[in-house]
Amino acid sequence: MQRFFDAASDKTVVVVGDLMLDEWIFGSANRISPEAPVPVLRLTERKTAPGGAANVAMNILRLGARVRVVGVVGSDEAGRDLSRELEEAGADVSGLVCDGARPTTLKTRIVAQRQQMVRVDRESDETFSQTVRDELNARLQSALRDAAILCVSDYDKGMAACGVLAQAVKMAQSSDRSSTRLRVTGGPKPHNMNCFVQSDFLSLNQKEASEASGLKLDSDEAVEAAGEALRQSSQSRALVITRGGRGVSLFRADAKTLHIAAHEVEVFDVAGAGDSFLAAATVALAGGADALRASEIGNIAAAASVRHVGVVAVTPEEVRRVAQEI
Repeated sequence: MQRFFDAASDKTVVVVGDLMLDEWIFGSANRISPEAPVPVLRLTERKTAPGGAANVAMNILRLGARVRVVGVVGSDEAGRDLSRELEEAGADVSGLVCDGARPTTLKTRIVAQRQQMVRVDRESDETFSQTVRDELNARLQSALRDAAILCVSDYDKGMAACGVLAQAVKMAQSSDRSSTRLRVTGGPKPHNMNCFVQSDFLSLNQKEASEASGLKLDSDEAVEAAGEALRQSSQSRALVITRGGRGVSLFRADAKTLHIAAHEVEVFDVAGAGDSFLAAATVALAGGADALRASEIGNIAAAASVRHVGVVAVTPEEVRRVAQEI
C-alpha cells in the first residue's frame, strides 16, 4: 500500500467538482430564548474545513499526491476561507473561478454540548453564467496539462448541470499525451451518471447505486445486478458500490464481481467516508495500483475516516494503522 502512495508523490491529480465549506459553530445552550421557545447558544468556538469536492482534494493532498483544484467559489468570506485553506494545505488553486452572482456553498452546523442542534445550508440553484462556464473550461484545459489523473467529485451543486463535469471527462479522454492516457475517477450523483461515460473508476454508495439503477439493493444478488448494469451503462472500466458495514463491491469490464469485506473499527461518524474512499483509490491508481488494489486501499481509508467525528482528511499513517489491525 505505501509503495503506491510513494509512487504517487510526484503525480498531479486534478480535482474538479462542487466545492463547499463546512462550518461548525460550537457553544453552550443553558437557557431558552424569551423571543421564542428555542435554545440560546452562547458561542465558544468556530471552525471550518473544505467540504464536497474540496474535501476530496484535501484527502488526496494528505495522502501525498499533488493537487490542482478546479471549481467555483463566491465573492464572500466563505469563498476566501475555502481558497485559503486549500492553498495552505498545498493545493494549486489557480483553477478556482470566483462567481460574484452566487454564494460559496456553505454548510453550517450549530453544536451545543456535543449535540448538533441544526444545520444551515447556504447555496444557490441558479445556473452558472456562460462567462463562468467558459472560464471553468479554460482553467480545466490548463490544469490537465501534465496531470496523471482527473478526479471528478459531483455533489449536484451546479457543476454537472452546467455541463462542466461532462466536458472535463471529455477533455481528459481526448488529451494529446505522448505516453499514458489521462485516467478519470469519479463520484457521481445518480442522475448525473451520463457525465461520467467511459471513466476508469467510479464509486457510488449503496443508496446512490439504488437510485441510479432503480433497484432495491437488499441482497448481494441485487447489488451485483445493479453494479454490473451501472458499469455497462456508464461504459466504465471499473465501478465500485460502497456498502458501509458490508464493505465494497467491485465491478470490472474484464473480470468477475468481487466483494471486499469491511474493516471492523469503532465508528464515530460516517460523514466524508465516501470522499476518503474516492481520494485514496485515486491516489493508489496514480501510484500504479490496479482497480482491485485501489478498491482495497479505498476501503481501508474509509474505515480510517469513520473513526473521526465530522469530515476529516485521513493521513497515510491512519490508513496504515487500520491496515495493520486487519
